[in-house]
Amino acid sequence: MKYLNRLFVLPIISATLSLSCNAGNKEENNAGLINSLAKKLISSKVILDVSKTSEVLQGDFNGDGLDDLAAVFLPVSDIKDSGRLKVIKLWNYPGQVSSGKFHKSIVIFHGSKSGWLSDATQGFVLLDTTVALETPSFELLLSRVGDKDYRNHTSYLPVKLKSDLIIVPTEAGIDTYIYWDKNSYKLFEPDEIP
Repeated sequence: MKYLNRLFVLPIISATLSLSCNAGNKEENNAGLINSLAKKLISSKVILDVSKTSEVLQGDFNGDGLDDLAAVFLPVSDIKDSGRLKVIKLWNYPGQVSSGKFHKSIVIFHGSKSGWLSDATQGFVLLDTTVALETPSFELLLSRVGDKDYRNHTSYLPVKLKSDLIIVPTEAGIDTYIYWDKNSYKLFEPDEIP
């Protein structure tokens, strides 16, 4: 009987190990893919540190039914718009003086039916000039369509969404939201409540 129990336990353990290895491989594959896309669309000098899972997201950010990838990165030089890359200064405030330094920012790559590395893949660099993404407790969060809290998060936004939502919490404990508005990414910052 004890040998029979071992026969049932061994397949469960091997299945569990296999699943945990696949999860690790998926994260490694995403990291490699994100770096390849960054080199192709942004610059050959860009290498993203995607070792922290809090700085990489996979979801449908533009609502087209295909997976997209988002990652935090530190620009190493000025980034310019191109045919497949759009640069947006999301954290841009009136009267703000630029320090001339590069700060952690977000890059989003839209998935394509032709494959990630095809010429149909588009990128969006969301530049931060305010160090909003460099706070000690920074974490990039995702709210998927259909999640329990999705409706609550999207109820604040000025548009009705059909896509996943990127949440960027602040040090003040107030969530800010990055969302797709038909052809570009927008930042929504709720009014602070004293």
